[in-house]
Amino acid sequence: TGSSSLGMLRLILLLLIFSSCYCLEWDASNFPNPTTGDYKRCHMRTTSSICDPDEVLTEQQRYRLNHELHQLESRTRQDHAPDFCQKKGITAAMAVVKHIRGNSEEAVKEMANQILRKWTLDNQCQKSVVFVVATEDRRFWVARDSRVPVYAQEFTQIFNSQKQLFQQGDYSQALGNIVQQTWEKALSKQGGAEPPSGGRGGFGPAVPPPSRGIIPKPDIGKKSGGLLPHIPLWFWFILIPIILSLLCCCCLCYCCCCRKSGGTSNIPRRQGPIDIEGGNRVPVGGRSGRSVGGRGGGFNSFLGGLGGAGLGHLAGQLLGGGGKRRGVPSSPDYQGGGAYPAAPSQSYGGGTRGTGTGGKGLYPTVAINDQGGGGGW
Repeated sequence: TGSSSLGMLRLILLLLIFSSCYCLEWDASNFPNPTTGDYKRCHMRTTSSICDPDEVLTEQQRYRLNHELHQLESRTRQDHAPDFCQKKGITAAMAVVKHIRGNSEEAVKEMANQILRKWTLDNQCQKSVVFVVATEDRRFWVARDSRVPVYAQEFTQIFNSQKQLFQQGDYSQALGNIVQQTWEKALSKQGGAEPPSGGRGGFGPAVPPPSRGIIPKPDIGKKSGGLLPHIPLWFWFILIPIILSLLCCCCLCYCCCCRKSGGTSNIPRRQGPIDIEGGNRVPVGGRSGRSVGGRGGGFNSFLGGLGGAGLGHLAGQLLGGGGKRRGVPSSPDYQGGGAYPAAPSQSYGGGTRGTGTGGKGLYPTVAINDQGGGGGW
């Protein structure tokens, strides 16, 4: 009886070992997805970006790495970019296991790329990565989408820089460093604005100016450069009577002076054409052309000069902001004829890198397809 019981225990133990070994052989088809409802199989309390079904890491290490994966997306955001996909950061997920099916570098590479396609972390912008590590197979791989600005060879270099920590079994620290170096590598490619050919200082070809026959409507919402809005109303009630009084006084003085000197003037009369024909005699009942229009013409000229030059200039200065035309920019590039200077358009050579708002650089967004990078230790 004792020998049969011992044999039964051995059989049960062998079945348990075989069953556990079979379950530890992971691939993309049986690996749980922590971004959906399988997060409990990943030993997480809610949906997450990391899955550790074999509990290679402690709970604290899992949550720290989950936080770092979320930070990768926020740190690689480009809020100054012109469109959504350039603004969006890199979405990341991580799979930590003991064994993978196949136990080879090709197997871990295939698993990482299949998970990337299966989980569809970023179908719209194609900016997602999946980190896969098999600790007992001593394999690591990163699969990337086509628009991730860190490429296969660079991921291999990042892994090689952390290979010593993997050899020491410090998986949490090694994986955290790889995530950090990923966003550092992406941001290092932003740089400054790349001046394109032609020396236009970061801008592409100029947009042709609008037709000279079309006069653009001035921006009513902007304040004009005139002084009128800054002068209170009471000032005008005082200024206008003073100007009118001075104008009347000048007119009276001018009229009085003309009456005193008009009849007794001994200034020789200049000969006109009618005097030459009549032998230096003015026709009876006639007057010289200058004497007829002398007083009236002088008075009109005085009023015109005083009103036009004085009041016109004053009103022009007050309303026009010191000689500037309202609604028209005073830039030296103004072309006249109602045409504003041509506005530059941003165009990035090759469509790979450009500048966003404020002249900040953007990392490359050109699509590059590869299988990712990694290796063994």
